[in-house]
Amino acid sequence: MEEVLAIVDISMMMIVYESISVVPNTLLRWMRLAAGRGRKRYQCVFAQNHTNHYSIKIATLLIATMTASIRILTTTSIDSNPSLLLISPDGSKTIINCGEGSQRSLLEMPGTIRVSSVNRICLTHVGHDTLGGLPGMILTSADVVDNVAKEMMQKNHVANKKDTTAKINDNNNNRKRNYNGSLISNSNEDDRLADLEIVGPNSIKTFLHSLRHFMRRDRFKVNAHEGYYDSSNVQNNNAVTTNQQKKSRTKKKRKQSNEEQTFGFAVKSIPISYNSYTQYPQHYDTTSIIHDQSLPSITKQAVSYLFTTPPLPGKFLINKAIEFNIPRGPLYAQLKKGEDVTFIDSKTNEERTVKSEEVVEQSRPGVCVAVVYCPTLDVLDKLEIDGSLVALEQKNSTSKETSVELDVMVHFTPKHIFNHPKYQSWCKRFDKSTTEKIDHITLHSIDTLEERSSIDDEKDMNGNSPYVSGICGGMRRSFVNDELYPMPCPTLTDDKGQEKVVTEEDKVVTEEDGISIIKANVMMDYILMPRSRRGLDESTVKPLYTEKLMTKLQKQVKESGAIDRASSIMKSINDKEKKGPTRIMVPGQKNISSSSTSNANLGELIFTGTGSAVPCKHRNVTGKYLRMNNGNSILLDVGEGTVGQLLCSWKSTLLPHQTAIDEYKSRLRGIKAVWISHPHADHHLGLLRLLSERAAICCGQNDPIVLMAPHDMYDFLQEYQTVVPEIKSTYIFVECYDMIHGRVNPLGRKLYDELGITNCMSIPVAHCQRSYAVVIDGTPFGKVSYSGDCRPSNRFANVGYGTDLLIHEATFEDGMEEDAILKRHSTVGEAMDVASKMNAKALILTHFSQRYPKIPPLNNKKAKQEESNDGMKKKDMPIVFAFDFMKLTPNTVDLASELTPALRLLYSEGSEDPDEAESEEKVSTSAKELMAIPGTFAAKGAL
Repeated sequence: MEEVLAIVDISMMMIVYESISVVPNTLLRWMRLAAGRGRKRYQCVFAQNHTNHYSIKIATLLIATMTASIRILTTTSIDSNPSLLLISPDGSKTIINCGEGSQRSLLEMPGTIRVSSVNRICLTHVGHDTLGGLPGMILTSADVVDNVAKEMMQKNHVANKKDTTAKINDNNNNRKRNYNGSLISNSNEDDRLADLEIVGPNSIKTFLHSLRHFMRRDRFKVNAHEGYYDSSNVQNNNAVTTNQQKKSRTKKKRKQSNEEQTFGFAVKSIPISYNSYTQYPQHYDTTSIIHDQSLPSITKQAVSYLFTTPPLPGKFLINKAIEFNIPRGPLYAQLKKGEDVTFIDSKTNEERTVKSEEVVEQSRPGVCVAVVYCPTLDVLDKLEIDGSLVALEQKNSTSKETSVELDVMVHFTPKHIFNHPKYQSWCKRFDKSTTEKIDHITLHSIDTLEERSSIDDEKDMNGNSPYVSGICGGMRRSFVNDELYPMPCPTLTDDKGQEKVVTEEDKVVTEEDGISIIKANVMMDYILMPRSRRGLDESTVKPLYTEKLMTKLQKQVKESGAIDRASSIMKSINDKEKKGPTRIMVPGQKNISSSSTSNANLGELIFTGTGSAVPCKHRNVTGKYLRMNNGNSILLDVGEGTVGQLLCSWKSTLLPHQTAIDEYKSRLRGIKAVWISHPHADHHLGLLRLLSERAAICCGQNDPIVLMAPHDMYDFLQEYQTVVPEIKSTYIFVECYDMIHGRVNPLGRKLYDELGITNCMSIPVAHCQRSYAVVIDGTPFGKVSYSGDCRPSNRFANVGYGTDLLIHEATFEDGMEEDAILKRHSTVGEAMDVASKMNAKALILTHFSQRYPKIPPLNNKKAKQEESNDGMKKKDMPIVFAFDFMKLTPNTVDLASELTPALRLLYSEGSEDPDEAESEEKVSTSAKELMAIPGTFAAKGAL
């Protein structure tokens, strides 16, 4: 008999096995019975015999106290927008607002909360700051389910090869869907895992519908609710379910047993329509916009929410039950439900009736959390008379028994509205008494770039970047060389180098005008249950970046030997410079003396993201900022979070005479063109914020960017601008197909006038439909070629022959060619081969798989040899590994290549993030096994 340990997490309804591939039915029954009893973890030992039947040998039930909390994911900063995570007693999770970087913020949380465990997303309004990360969240959650299904399918294929092959070769559509994950659709428990509920203002469905142009996950069911919605009211006419059949199955299942009802938060939305006067001339005074009805306006909807639990059940008094001589078993359950019981007393042999209140304490009011978004005083007028909120005011101000009790209010309201006397007066109405006040968590939303910049200038810890791993990685590399890797975060010190003194304004908990205010801080927890611990968890309130952290990181880099190695390399370079001039990249020339160059701006290349597929803690999704000599720029792919990464990078290189807001505006206005390689979400979702920010900066001026992209992007943006009208007329679209090599670029003249680009042409490549590489002439780096995502392309190599700088994806390491072929990406060695065929003068590798959050291994023998000897061996072609925030100029490309050995010392050989490696590799099917299945490449979603 083989003993196998299995851990079952009821909160996620997922099972992790050491060596069991089939879920025992007994365990599934346990899970169904356990649903609704709070977060629990079963630890079971199964005995497995030779017939693969399982019997329970030991079973231990570990029941934790019911807990619920609010966790702050992000606050307002230059690279993030406010959002929070609401964790229910049953373990279900709700995200309030899902802006860019939501997935990265979840990964930063203690314990690494998985994206797939979030089952509801609520949006306070429509904009890039609330839904910029929503498509990525949907894709990641759907792909987790899809990959698990494929893995299980592959195991079944190995067990019964003939039957699986027959199913794959069958042309029936139902059988094809079966291949892609019928395991999910045939199991109610797993199908429930695949659902995501989205609640928000009007036009949410329009936005979700527009996503079909670049993403489709048929097996992932999204339930969308617009405007007013009350999840506790099953007759709600506004509740629209995308799968009515699944809903009926779930309803039928719930009728089977009352034990299956979950103890989670019900949600009720409070939508309020208002006029937003945001389209105004540049000279107009923004402080008086609300009062000028003559300005053009846009009707919007602001949504606030009430989250409530059922009344908390009273404690069952077991000693009283024993005293009444009540038989153990079903009668106890009836009493807990509030039912009276009649039984034969075993002592007196007489019939006896016991009322529920005699052995069960009185139930307590349920938990209630109010999330308020009030962008204008007009919205406040309507909130003051909303029936649900008025009812809470009355309940909290009286001593009458109530079903729920308001515990805390979370304010996404802009700061200037929150501080208004009228708003403050309204908040006071919810206090239970003059001595017992509710807490108000402030998570202010921001409307303008000026407000973001001002928060950052104040150096308030609430305005710090929440992406700690990425920022700390940038800090480490900055200690190696701050020219290539500028410090992405300033130190929190005063002029004397001492740690910043905490002032009254820096305190997290304050009382202002009789209101208990808690300033939200990233990773802060507010405990809702158990009630005895209700309130702020002070252990979670701490600054993300301190002088102590900086010292620790610097010590780690020093001990790794990276600083000494870099110093040795730099000394050798300086010695060579004394003997002769250094090399600088100049169009058409491989070597040019640095002494002969002028002081003109030679341009720069900043990498805003160097990861693939989904954001991770250490690398953002792909994006590149190429600045020309005249200060204008072009973006090559704009992954989610690109603008935020750019702002962080620009902030780190500000000169003493420059102000942050002026530099931000100048740089954003200077982005004159964007090129999108293909319609996958990780390459273009950053467009939403970019277009919105530029629209606000340009203030109606006729300054559209040139958007070169597949036609899918045009179709998407045409629908998206009906949801966010501000982005209309912010771009001129050119389809990549119309720029194919041999054709005349329709907007070539505009690119030359604004950027100095003499030629910009697309090359079709093998990845997904409408995937392209690009070759650009006339940049400060000379001819620049960018591969996008693709398999190695001879056509790309021919068109870009003689390129000065090749930027090529290198998703997989050498030896993973099967994976690269299956997913239509390139390995490191294949990218180097393309560079050789292209006769490129320099190669930058990027778009690394998330299994390499640090630096990927280099298995090419020649490249390894060239990297030896302090990296100072003369190379015919410098090879650079890209990192987030890396900034290159034409005269630092060689230096970046030379410093690679020093950077490798920062990370142990083959190091990887355990959580991210597990999340990517655990659910993936072996490429070799999958490719062995006939018809794999015909399967939907395989490529």
